[in-house]
Amino acid sequence: MGTKWMIEGTIDPRWPINTRGNIGEVFPEVITALGYKLAVLPAEAGWRDVYQEIGIQCPDDFSSDEPVIIGLYGGYGYLNLSYLRMMGVRAPGSSAEAIDTAFFGEGNPPPYQARKGDKNLKASLKILRTVLKALNTRELPPRVEDSFKRAAAYEAMRPSLDAPDEELLAYMYDFPKHFRPMFANHLYTTTVTAIVSGILSDAATAAGDPGLVTQLIGASGEVRSAQYSQDLNEIAGTVKKSAAVRQAFDVGVEGLLERLKGVDEAGPFLNSFRRFIEEHGHRGPNDWELSARTWDNTPELALASIDVMRRTDHDLTPSTRLRDNDARKQAAVERVRPHLNVMDKRSFDQALEAIKYWSQAREATRDRAVRASLPFKQVYRELVRRAAEQGGEPDPTYVALLDPIDELPDYLADPTSKLSLIAERAALHRRYAAVEPRFFITSQDEVPTIEQLEAEQTADPEISTAGVVLTGDAGSSGVATGRARVILDTSEGADLQPGEILVAPITDPAWTPLFLPAAAVVVNVGALMSHAVIVARELGIPCVVAVEDATKKIRTGMRIEVDGSAGTVRIVDEA
Repeated sequence: MGTKWMIEGTIDPRWPINTRGNIGEVFPEVITALGYKLAVLPAEAGWRDVYQEIGIQCPDDFSSDEPVIIGLYGGYGYLNLSYLRMMGVRAPGSSAEAIDTAFFGEGNPPPYQARKGDKNLKASLKILRTVLKALNTRELPPRVEDSFKRAAAYEAMRPSLDAPDEELLAYMYDFPKHFRPMFANHLYTTTVTAIVSGILSDAATAAGDPGLVTQLIGASGEVRSAQYSQDLNEIAGTVKKSAAVRQAFDVGVEGLLERLKGVDEAGPFLNSFRRFIEEHGHRGPNDWELSARTWDNTPELALASIDVMRRTDHDLTPSTRLRDNDARKQAAVERVRPHLNVMDKRSFDQALEAIKYWSQAREATRDRAVRASLPFKQVYRELVRRAAEQGGEPDPTYVALLDPIDELPDYLADPTSKLSLIAERAALHRRYAAVEPRFFITSQDEVPTIEQLEAEQTADPEISTAGVVLTGDAGSSGVATGRARVILDTSEGADLQPGEILVAPITDPAWTPLFLPAAAVVVNVGALMSHAVIVARELGIPCVVAVEDATKKIRTGMRIEVDGSAGTVRIVDEA
């Protein structure tokens, strides 16, 4: 029998199709015991709360409280495609295929096969009421304010970092009950955004040009995930004005803040950066994972983005790129409306108005749910630091491989007692982190061991040549031509030169600051509701997602053309 990951879920035979699609953006890395037990489990509960409220979930859908919607298989997080399709099956006028397009967009999933119990009249009527209410939305829904209040309340409860271990642990154990309703708010706004954008997507398809949906949705304005880039760009402006700060950046971002202490000329930059961390320090790579780096605990991640932005000579302000946003949107509307019947036109017009508020709400509720994890991460890292001083493991990710309930308290009491266990799990973690997880798992027998995953790793595809056109999904409209910069991790962000085209495997909010100096964005995976698409639209940057193996087929330095409406990437030359 092969070696399994330390926690494995159980495939529900009624809902067998699980996919890495979409969840790869928010859980791109191997999931730890800490993240699974204290974040994933309450997230699953919050998801069910919302689906029951909206009407998607029926009473006999699940036979237990064991996770089904968010699964942990072969070390990685998965979303249950079989169950998420019920959103389309049970929603009037929608379909399973519409959900695939909105959330997943790639991977050629097994086709939906109708079964008894999938359709439900009561569910459809309840969903219809939700949709009608959503289409009449003309302001941010109350869930946004609720999420802000809940996040602030949990943050205010954080004990002093000088408090005893027991008090800090108790605060961590309190996190799930606060996180569950905030995650539910995020899932509610996400689900409604998918339904409303689905109406626009269907309309574009009816007009014979599915790519028009990117122009119909357009930029919503005030989307928090895009605000990070704009704030960093303003800070980069303060760097440009100071010779002393520029010189400090020239040396490198490591130790930069320490070097600038006491430098009078650095005051405006340091104050601006401090305010940025206070406002946005909770974000970072893999930011749903409770042991992950953030801009608060690893500020070099944000400083690297500033370093890229301060070297550009052209205007990076999104308003410059979005100056024709309204005109493009109106042109798309005029192309689409003649193809719709009277009833569809009414829904279409309502969706055009409502999508702005739901897009903003989706990102705001997500941001606040992640914000709640900031004080948790501060407390957790303090406990890791204390244990390390007593001979324990200094890496927060490896300590997070201990069960937070059954093992972590004993470790804190005697840090050296579990070093061999941590080392064993850390070695396994590194093996899982080095492999590509299966994109689909459709039965318990398919949950892979690490030996199977290592055996499945294939040779890289051939690098594309001049004239080759790679196809993906339309993400954000516009056409851009430039040199490709393949970046596999945000730590490589300083390599991105202004005006280059960012080619990435997958993007979470930590990648957002790299979008602004880029001429366009190409991503291996993604769909209409993907993070890369939402942010690219807000920043006015062409984007193509679901370009399979883009980071392997495209080489840094190639000149490529990105068409965000057509969903294509053309290799212009191979220089």
